[in-house]
Amino acid sequence: MLSLESYPDRLQYGDGHFTTLAVRGGAPQNWPAHRSRLEEACARLAMSPPDWQSLEDAVMKAAAQRGQGGVKVLVARAAGGRGYRPAEGPSQVWVSHFAEPAHYPLWRSQGISLALLPVTLGTSPMLAGLKHCSRLEQVLAAEALARVGSDEGVLLDDDGFVVSAVSANLFWFKGAVLHTPNLARSGVSGTQRALVMAAQPAQVVQAPLAALDEADEIFLCNALMGVVPVHTFGTRRLAAPRLTLQLRDTLG
Repeated sequence: MLSLESYPDRLQYGDGHFTTLAVRGGAPQNWPAHRSRLEEACARLAMSPPDWQSLEDAVMKAAAQRGQGGVKVLVARAAGGRGYRPAEGPSQVWVSHFAEPAHYPLWRSQGISLALLPVTLGTSPMLAGLKHCSRLEQVLAAEALARVGSDEGVLLDDDGFVVSAVSANLFWFKGAVLHTPNLARSGVSGTQRALVMAAQPAQVVQAPLAALDEADEIFLCNALMGVVPVHTFGTRRLAAPRLTLQLRDTLG
């Protein structure tokens, strides 16, 4: 489809960042953590921060309108500039709301299957941890996931270390010890990941795929899905997710 309409020029370079909040009973969940994420991204990407009070008001209004589901906040650098060189000025901000993905309740109650994907994530310490708008790796991973036929997929970095799932952070139990990948070189440091680690200390590790092959329990999390247990990794059926469900109950 050809369109002659204008588009946000900075987004063609991925020059922005975003966060996605769950909405329950018309209220955004964990807003302070999402605001902190946006503040960190603005600072690390040298973007002008938005007016935080105006943004909070817009988030609250969108959440009240949605009632149940999610709110997305997208921040892009000031419009204009020449080529890659940015212009000075206030950042552009969009706030939208949407329904919860229909499959998430089923995932939470029944668990999911997980498979290794052939897409690897490049390492970039400068951008690691941020939920920036350059998401082509995740787009390719989602396309590969559709061909694999699993519910979600594991992504490794270029050196073969576990990073995350396509749309979620990843944890695993070995015995009673909780582990999660080190995201200092790639991946997104999610707000739900932080909640999990506040509820139960985790060993942050640079782990090869073998760590998942040997795990007793595996689960995924993000702000919308919450904590989702994995019942099958590859061809291996995992044990009942007793510790995962206990942790999920603790988080509420």
